[in-house]
Amino acid sequence: MLKGSGRKRRFLGYGAVNVLVTNAALQGLLLVMGTGLATFLSQLLNVGLGFVLYGKRVFRVERLQKRSAMSYAVMALCLWWCNWAGISVLARWGLSRNLAALLLIPVLAALSYTVQKLVVFRQPAVEPVLK
Repeated sequence: MLKGSGRKRRFLGYGAVNVLVTNAALQGLLLVMGTGLATFLSQLLNVGLGFVLYGKRVFRVERLQKRSAMSYAVMALCLWWCNWAGISVLARWGLSRNLAALLLIPVLAALSYTVQKLVVFRQPAVEPVLK
């Protein structure tokens, strides 16, 4: 079986766990603090849980590397900014911040998967075996 087989399904499954935990925290935090701090704190939770789950369980990396951790951290900062900006823009358009946060989930998830696959947990190219 191919190493990446079922990867999207695993990403969705483990991602659902990460999203539920992170967004439950975000929803509560948005009730008691500003958007910037709420998204930042929920993103910290997301980063810690996500790096391990996605690295070990989704992309099946044997050992998590410093390079991957740094790439994941940069990706997380970009996603945090996108989340903050997206919630702020949608709220200015009249949506509640909570609904805006929920609507951004699929967009941020697709972006996250793509960056993790192509950059963070990129597998080395396998040379074809000639017979």
